[in-house]
Amino acid sequence: MKKIILVAVATVLTGCATNKFSQPMVDGASAKLRLASVPSNNNFIHVPDTPDCISTKSKPENYIATLGVKANLIRSLSRLNMPAYDNELGDSHQNEVYVPAEKPFSFQFNGIGISGFAPGEVDSGGALYSWCRKIVTFEPKADTNYEALYDYVTLPNGKETCGVKLFEIVEGSGATYEKVEVANYKVVENYCK
Repeated sequence: MKKIILVAVATVLTGCATNKFSQPMVDGASAKLRLASVPSNNNFIHVPDTPDCISTKSKPENYIATLGVKANLIRSLSRLNMPAYDNELGDSHQNEVYVPAEKPFSFQFNGIGISGFAPGEVDSGGALYSWCRKIVTFEPKADTNYEALYDYVTLPNGKETCGVKLFEIVEGSGATYEKVEVANYKVVENYCK
């Protein structure tokens, strides 16, 4: 019985440790994508079931990365030696992955933060959580470096919401790199019904 349990645990752990985005694509060309989140307690990134609307659920095989405080806890940090790494942002807020190139690709940021406290709420320890989700769709070019930056932006009414910008990392003069916003990417904010 102990052997069966040990084999089952090893199988589950092996499956959890496998991330298809940590290696170049096996069925076509790849690009590199740095996922960055500023500021964020935690941000879970996955491939959405549909790129047209935001879902609150995802399949385990669509997992891409975890950013923020929880990234340190689950050791979900990946570096592919991409240029223009932001040392000030910190390791837990940046993760580099491979994505399929030469065809449309979508990914969904699922940022969660603490929006306040309610001492009577015992199931969450009194913390009130808020989610802010965005889907980004673009067509990566093969062997190209990109960065998606999830950040909070202030609306004209003074309230904050999450926003995403997508950059291509291009080589400048003198072996330096700069981030140039991609011209044709799409950000989806509406939820699935």
